[in-house]
Amino acid sequence: MWERLQSREIRRRRASSARTAARRGFSAPEVGDRPRPDLPEGTDLLPEIRHIVILMMENHSYDNYLGMLTDRGEGLPLGPDGAPKVVNYTPNGRAFPAHHRTSTTQRKNDPSQNWHASHIQYAGGRCDGFAAAVAEALPGADPAVPMGYRTEDDLPFYYRLTRTFPLANRQG
Repeated sequence: MWERLQSREIRRRRASSARTAARRGFSAPEVGDRPRPDLPEGTDLLPEIRHIVILMMENHSYDNYLGMLTDRGEGLPLGPDGAPKVVNYTPNGRAFPAHHRTSTTQRKNDPSQNWHASHIQYAGGRCDGFAAAVAEALPGADPAVPMGYRTEDDLPFYYRLTRTFPLANRQG
């Protein structure tokens, strides 16, 4: 799934870069090229920027908060009905699909960020062990909780930030 999302994002960025370059009257730069080879090296291209503020969220928080952001970033993959097509499974095979949560509060320690739960969530790099982590590391807790997402109607401030400032979602 991640390979498909990554390929889609690379194609989107290349198309966007080509459109921007065409509007400015030059060809799209290759990776590693200077953004404006027509100007001397070191030219300040953004003199109006005085401060840079970075808000970082761990990857799953991004999905929970901004997964339904459709016009920017890497949102949740959507099915034909417009609903996310993401499912996590517990060790016994029970499916927990992504679902809309209107509450903006989080249950204490569900999901957990402890060492054991985080490694189950990471799942060898697949990042699909969120329901399993709750089932294994938090007996009695609800494995559906980490699969909840919010929309722009639920979090208008966060969505406004994404439309006002640069946004990056890249797991390393």
